[in-house]
Amino acid sequence: MHSKTDLQLRLVRQLLKMIVDGTLEQGAHLREVELAQSFGVSRTPLRAALARLSELGVAEKKNDGRGLIVSSGASAAERALANLPQEDEEQVKEQIARDWFEGKISREVSESYFRARYGLGKMTLSRVLAMLSDEGVISRMPGYGWQFEPTLNSQIANDASYDFRLLVEPGAIKQASFVYDEANAAAIRSRHERILRSQSLKLSELFRLDEEFHLFIAECSKNAFVVQAVAQQNRLRRLLEYESLIDSGRLNASCMEHLSILDALDAGDRDQAALAMEQHLLNGRASPPVFGQKR
Repeated sequence: MHSKTDLQLRLVRQLLKMIVDGTLEQGAHLREVELAQSFGVSRTPLRAALARLSELGVAEKKNDGRGLIVSSGASAAERALANLPQEDEEQVKEQIARDWFEGKISREVSESYFRARYGLGKMTLSRVLAMLSDEGVISRMPGYGWQFEPTLNSQIANDASYDFRLLVEPGAIKQASFVYDEANAAAIRSRHERILRSQSLKLSELFRLDEEFHLFIAECSKNAFVVQAVAQQNRLRRLLEYESLIDSGRLNASCMEHLSILDALDAGDRDQAALAMEQHLLNGRASPPVFGQKR
């Protein structure tokens, strides 16, 4: 698959995710110029991505024939997203992440090593490394070298991560600067309830929802250092998703615990919300991934 097709596929994926999370609601006008500017791309790949949405049945022409609108709801977009193929660069990114997680690559690696091991051209490698860097998996060293960041590839590291989160996240709720965003909380609650009602829970959907919830609570603290810390923990946990080491049953229970935290915050009881967050993290720590085997 060529990089041009990869870009179009990536745009389709981003648009479908926007429909799933409610950013683009059914009936919303898909404005070519605005979306191209938002994604930082030209109108040509964006137009191709919109055509693909039409083929998938989640977009259709407006009654006046001028432009497209979202024609389906979140459930249809979820199904389309699940059946969408991965672009080559995404597959390479996940393979590199898995290889690091499983100890198949040394911590410090040169670009020539990446190119030889994975058969990548210079531009493709540059894009893949940029994606891994954005997720906090890897960082650039002086020159052409890269180093992998510490990750949750052992029981000790996983427990240490939860111990750190127990210090940060319940305390964030108690901060004087904490401002509960009721509108966003209602949207997050709605997504939790929809996923819990779903007959076909997908690990990726549960995982993204878990990330979104914890980052939302961090952002309510109005403390940039808390937000940074929680975002980094979210990035570290993505490697567990790549390896399918997190039990979907635990993530399902986690959704229920998130709702309990939101219940306390809706009631204005931040002390109870902090206690519920602490118990939520303790439950997660007590249900660790099984390192060394895939579930």
